[in-house]
Amino acid sequence: MKVSIPKGGSFMSHEQETGISLKSKDLIPTKTEQRHISNLGFLMLWIGIAVQLVSFIAGAQLFPALSPAEILLTCLIGNLIVAILLTLMGDIGIRYGIPYAVYIRACFGYLGTHIPAVIRAIPAMFWFGFLTWMGAFALNTIMEMLTGYSNLTLLIILFGIVQVINTAMGMEAVSKFEWLASPTILIIGVVLLFMIMNDYQLTLSNIFSIEGEGGISIGFAIAAQMGAYITMALNAMDFTRFLKVKQEAVQGSWWQANRGSFMGHSIGLIASLILFTFIGLISGIATGNWNPIEVMIQTVGEDNPLLLIVCLVFIVLAQWSTNISANLIPTSYIIINFFPRKINLVTATIIASIIGLLMQPWNFSEHMPTILMFITALLAPIVGIMFCDYYLLRKRRLNVDELYKAGGQYKYWKNVNPAALLSYLPGFILALLFPDFGFVIAFAVAALVYYPAMKYWIVKRYPQPEITETVPGGNIEKNVRNQDI
Repeated sequence: MKVSIPKGGSFMSHEQETGISLKSKDLIPTKTEQRHISNLGFLMLWIGIAVQLVSFIAGAQLFPALSPAEILLTCLIGNLIVAILLTLMGDIGIRYGIPYAVYIRACFGYLGTHIPAVIRAIPAMFWFGFLTWMGAFALNTIMEMLTGYSNLTLLIILFGIVQVINTAMGMEAVSKFEWLASPTILIIGVVLLFMIMNDYQLTLSNIFSIEGEGGISIGFAIAAQMGAYITMALNAMDFTRFLKVKQEAVQGSWWQANRGSFMGHSIGLIASLILFTFIGLISGIATGNWNPIEVMIQTVGEDNPLLLIVCLVFIVLAQWSTNISANLIPTSYIIINFFPRKINLVTATIIASIIGLLMQPWNFSEHMPTILMFITALLAPIVGIMFCDYYLLRKRRLNVDELYKAGGQYKYWKNVNPAALLSYLPGFILALLFPDFGFVIAFAVAALVYYPAMKYWIVKRYPQPEITETVPGGNIEKNVRNQDI
């Protein structure tokens, strides 16, 4: 079956009738020749995404409530869960080449899709503004050292513009940048770690002998550790749709299709976050300061300006590499999905960056663990709904044609799926009420409500062949990598 979308006729009449536009060149499935990221390139991409300062700050702010060993354990557990979710949801991009903004139509409906899209976009724009501020802070420190002049606001704007330009150049440009940034960031991070430990005479034995003072539970810390990248679990397909995977692997077992994706997600994400969480908590122990730039100035000292500038460049690269991949690209696709025929990637990226800076997230920097926990509660129900829809109900089968057809099978009730809305709210509310187990509760409740609501209510009114009919595997998946759209 060759997946295609009509360029006129009934498609246009449905669009005109409903006022819904569903396709653009940035939203259509990727073709084989567009899948240019190798497994190694995907690993480097995820290292570049993961080496940011949110984990550094969270590691510092979780201390001394938790011990160093507990902080690292929560980082490992939380981000292992995230890596698994990234791989599970990334299967959609590998098999069908579609972005999150398109797939979520199957769960929420053609108009309802904008609800989870906005929920996903808000944290991304928040992090873009926050990380841009951190990078501009570093640039401002360098400028003060070299010229004596300071203008943080100007540098926030200029640094934001540079990131917008890089993102607007497309995924291939982003991937190439990560090849440069990722190893540089890792090397400087390790050097900084040894410098802090040496200057403050810290050893692994005395670090791990420190006990936590209490006040934060392990469950809360796990939810907080997940908050930085649970956002990416929703739109993992935005990246895997560009991953090189052999056709026979796509049509083979789940592991054959997703082996490279899992290695990139698990090694790239977990190893990087453990390293930077460790650097952060070491900084918290040594200096009592969560701000990485102030820690660098305090540790390296202005008497060694060249080394300090190198460390500050590390800060800039870390924010840059994370922002373009984890925050601007996903949000840009979401914005495009609002007006597919009127907005392109460049315009969408500019809009996302402006909103992110206007949010001024640096005003909330003292409360990072709480913010991360809230983001987990906000997004976990959507992950639960997506997992249930794709794996438990549709069993990895999608009618891609209908995702782009206004008035198609995903119109539900006035183009909104009531089952998804009813599933989201209790999961989110319960996660806020019980933050120690926020992700598990939100994920499980949303999935448990969504499954029967879809199978025994919605599907009876709005037929979903992938759910109700027994279809041989190849009938839907065949040739999904060679769409003619």
